[in-house]
Amino acid sequence: MTALGRVAAAAVAARSRLGSTLPRLAAAQLALNRYSQSARHLSTARIGGSDGLLRVERATDFETVLDKTDRFAQIGGRAVIEVAGTDASEFLQGLQCNHMPTIDQGGPGMLTAFLAPQGRVIADAFIYPRNVGVNFPHPVFLVEVDAQVKARLLKIMQFYKLRAKVAIRDATDEYTAWSVWGPGSAALVGGEEPLGHVPRGGMVFKSEMAPGDVWMADTRAPGMGLRLLLPAGERPALPATFGEELGDVYTLRRILKGVAEGAADFVTDVAVPLESNMDYMHGVHFSKGCYVGQELTIRTHHRGVVRKRIVPAILSSPDTSPVAGTNPLAVDFSFAAQPAALADVTRPNTGPAKPRSRNVAPGRLGSCLHNAALALMRLELVDAYVQGEGSVPPFETVDVNGARLLVSPWSPSWWPAATHPPA
Repeated sequence: MTALGRVAAAAVAARSRLGSTLPRLAAAQLALNRYSQSARHLSTARIGGSDGLLRVERATDFETVLDKTDRFAQIGGRAVIEVAGTDASEFLQGLQCNHMPTIDQGGPGMLTAFLAPQGRVIADAFIYPRNVGVNFPHPVFLVEVDAQVKARLLKIMQFYKLRAKVAIRDATDEYTAWSVWGPGSAALVGGEEPLGHVPRGGMVFKSEMAPGDVWMADTRAPGMGLRLLLPAGERPALPATFGEELGDVYTLRRILKGVAEGAADFVTDVAVPLESNMDYMHGVHFSKGCYVGQELTIRTHHRGVVRKRIVPAILSSPDTSPVAGTNPLAVDFSFAAQPAALADVTRPNTGPAKPRSRNVAPGRLGSCLHNAALALMRLELVDAYVQGEGSVPPFETVDVNGARLLVSPWSPSWWPAATHPPA
């Protein structure tokens, strides 16, 4: 029996004697948690080489390095809000920045964001039509968001409900979010033309092999695969070629592709949709009618100037960086430093300050896993660093203990070519 099996058996036996052996139950559960944490580390560490490093030749190679095999993983930390009723589509149309008519007849969901009246992001979200029932499509939509912002978004929806014929409720306990990726993921989705009896936008093998009825193609970046909402306790029914991973692998893929998600990247009441790449990730519709927070988003779009965007980066210690000023080009699964949450990304002093210059940090950290991170950065500084090829000093930040860390950012290759040259 494996160590995990022995610990699980101990936990089960302890539960059967709950009345008299509560301390032993707690000890068994603690041991199970510790083993799970160790397994979580091994799940990502085995992706690297024998030295515990996942190496690439160019920074943009990180975007596809984990896409070569068919995999799926549960996504943790997510919440679901159900919006149902005859006015559900119109109600949501006025609250978020994407176009509800594209999904209100059923099919796959879409990426979007809910904004404050000032145009700042309250939450990035995925909205799915609930594709079930004999009278499909139903006026029922599931809004998936970061669990940290669920209460705020529920309150906002109730505030704007007024006399709309909608019912809003928390359905978090009823669903779990999953990601499916790899070369075989595209074959699970019907194309533009119906395939056999499969309706347009439906999943292939819809009877006994369907991964799920509530889903979307994750269009945020190439290779992101599919995103599913399944009833709690269910797993995707996928071909045998798909292997399960822990959620950390999904998070690492997302970070290395430069895909922002959740409150760590979309800082509530601070983040701006276009700075968070919502336009590149197909999360904003610029031709729809009025919605809350529209003015800032549309004005920024028509001006055509976005000076900061979220980019991927590799963190390294000044003591272990191979060549000063260069990107280490490796994910270190044994990276011990823990970056400070929302820490500023700064530049080392390279000379006297310019007259009347503002003391504003050129960037801010977002999601981090191992030594991979997302950061909101000034684009001209990222370009200068990438094109400098070691002649420009790297950026810096600090960990939770105040120790220095080097930050090596780059621009994703899937961005429009006219934006600026990728790494």
